[in-house]
Amino acid sequence: MVLVLPNLHCGAASTMQCPQDHELQKQYLDLLQMKEELEESCKKKDQLLRDAQRALAEEQDKRETAEREKQLLEEKCTQLRQQLNVLEIYCKESMTQMKEELRRREKHEKEQDERIRRLEAKMKDLTEKKQNTENYCTSKTTANDKKENNLEPSWWSKICELIEELYLLIAKFFSCG
Repeated sequence: MVLVLPNLHCGAASTMQCPQDHELQKQYLDLLQMKEELEESCKKKDQLLRDAQRALAEEQDKRETAEREKQLLEEKCTQLRQQLNVLEIYCKESMTQMKEELRRREKHEKEQDERIRRLEAKMKDLTEKKQNTENYCTSKTTANDKKENNLEPSWWSKICELIEELYLLIAKFFSCG
């Protein structure tokens, strides 16, 4: 707003000014100063408003970014929980299978130990029988050889040899499993 003041002349003398003119000029200058102060104040307020709006927009962006990051972290956490659950189920199943396999092996080992014990007992028994048979065969063979005095072995010697072969085959059979 511009205030236009008329050019007033209060007399013919150029050096003399009218007191009203001086007063008007003073008011005019005050008005101009007030106008400039108001405009400056408005500019500052406009700048503050723009700064505040910019700060609010930045804060809103930060909140939205934080919210997106939070959502991504929650999704990642959910995925990790699901993977952990799957892993836990897998571990439980594996543990159950391993325990079952261990029980099966222990049972098999006990069976093998029992079988070895029985075979050892049979071997001992067969060894004793073989020794008794050899002693009996030797005494009979010697007695028969003396009676027959042939070049050919006696039938009793042949039986003893067959028994020894049979013993070896039985021992081989039991030792192979």
